[in-house]
Amino acid sequence: MKFTVILFLLSILAVAIGTPYIMKKVNSDSSSGVSAYTPPASTEQTRQTFYKWQDANGQWHFGNEAPEGVTAKEVNIDTAANILAPVATKKEDTSDNELITPKTQVPDSPIVMPGQALELIDQAKQVKSMLESRYSTEEQR
Repeated sequence: MKFTVILFLLSILAVAIGTPYIMKKVNSDSSSGVSAYTPPASTEQTRQTFYKWQDANGQWHFGNEAPEGVTAKEVNIDTAANILAPVATKKEDTSDNELITPKTQVPDSPIVMPGQALELIDQAKQVKSMLESRYSTEEQR
């Protein structure tokens, strides 16, 4: 019984350790930047003809066949041409240093860097003393 439990736990551990390496290999193979996509060829099965016509009220109608007595326009559609090929995108290489480096502070930003905190406290004290002196001047008048 103990042997079975230990074997089961070891197999789970092996899968847990091996999965990231397998996934990295699969992802690196598929993201080589070279697309192996080939668009589907235009065939009789992918080409279709529809008809569109306008009734007496001005409403447009579409169908596989045009009714008798109306002037219909042919609309040729190739469904193979409506498939977009995948486009490889450029991966941005960012190092860990770029992610940690603080960016310059945007004016009027509520976020304050630690180095600016003491300076802002001094500025707030100056504004407080200016307001107190203004209030005292107003009261004396």
